[in-house]
Amino acid sequence: MKPARIDPKISITRTGLQVTSDLSFEEWQSMASRFGAAMSSAAFVIGDWLVYGEDHFRGQKRLPGFEDESIGNRRVSSEIYGEALRLTGLDRSTLITYAYVSRRVPSSLRNEQLSWEHHKAVAKLNEDAQQRWLQIAQDEGDEEYGAVATRRLRKSITAGRLLTAEEMISDPADRGRLNHIPFLNRLSAWWAQMKENGWLKRATPEQKETLVRDLHIVTRIIKELEA
Repeated sequence: MKPARIDPKISITRTGLQVTSDLSFEEWQSMASRFGAAMSSAAFVIGDWLVYGEDHFRGQKRLPGFEDESIGNRRVSSEIYGEALRLTGLDRSTLITYAYVSRRVPSSLRNEQLSWEHHKAVAKLNEDAQQRWLQIAQDEGDEEYGAVATRRLRKSITAGRLLTAEEMISDPADRGRLNHIPFLNRLSAWWAQMKENGWLKRATPEQKETLVRDLHIVTRIIKELEA
């Protein structure tokens, strides 16, 4: 396979960059934005490519190059992923993750100011929640990094609210000790997701009554604390 040439003076192969003619400082400097754009978009590009294959070839009995195989109603045969692995050099789990994020986060919601990891963090949410958290990640970042760190974003989603910088720093004295905060954060995140998914609007009176009964333990704990 011939190396992909992005400039008359350079070529890129799978083993690195080759400079075939002397570069000026400006030419060398201009390459950074190209590489940055390529790296930041690669996961989405590969994921979208795989999703296209899943959507367009899922029901096709015979695929070019795989005439002796049948994929039936499977999303994509293992042979297709094997070919993707060979062409991209990526492992299967990475390809599956790329496809998952691309399928879960539509192009209309993707934010150019945020990394692919930010989008991966919100992929499990519904689209309204994805849009809200991606906007929070962009707007609530600090001046140095420009966006909320992905670790903080993931933990905030679990907590159901944007955690402060102080909350992200664990107290060494608490290590090995039972902490009530994670349990409350999980409960808060669960309830936030229930509301975002429209459960309150869809739930029958019987379902609400059942949930109130199940959550009675919370009010009992509060009353015991206040006693």
